[in-house]
Amino acid sequence: MKSALPAFLFGCAFLIICLMPVAAGEMNLVKLHVEPFTVVGIEARTSNARETTTDAVIPKMWARLTNENLLGEIPKRVDANVVAVYSDYESDKDGPYSYLLGAKVSSAKDIPSGMISRKVVSGTYAMFTAKGGPPPQMIVDLWKRIWSLEKPGSLHRAYQTDFEVYTGAFANDPANAQVDVYIGLQK
Repeated sequence: MKSALPAFLFGCAFLIICLMPVAAGEMNLVKLHVEPFTVVGIEARTSNARETTTDAVIPKMWARLTNENLLGEIPKRVDANVVAVYSDYESDKDGPYSYLLGAKVSSAKDIPSGMISRKVVSGTYAMFTAKGGPPPQMIVDLWKRIWSLEKPGSLHRAYQTDFEVYTGAFANDPANAQVDVYIGLQK
């Protein structure tokens, strides 16, 4: 029987942020331009409030992805990473959004039954990286930090698409895993 722990670790609906100190008391966000790309996978509608309850859908999606080997069914994958895409925001961090869990592909042709494709929009993204540590607490703490950056206006999110890239080590060796999170910024 597979452990439910990896599915829980993957299932946290929190973006990850790692700030780089520049000078005493200052932080620097890494910003970069991202070209559009396509992700194929399974999708559900949820909200951050729902994800803090026993009715959370994201942990169930991660369990399906792992237990049913859904990544193995996705044709034309460009790498071994898992990608989570946040899109169709109703408003901001407090409203519902769509969560797609799958893999980056070179073409959205021949999508398996029960899966969809979604394009990540081109634009300027703030990139944050988290490495190692107890994943559930690390993710929760870092997501709280990103929200704290929005309140004073340090981070101006576009709320179009945000995405996370989980390396393969996340599943096999959480203590040494890396997650890169890209937050779409306003123009």
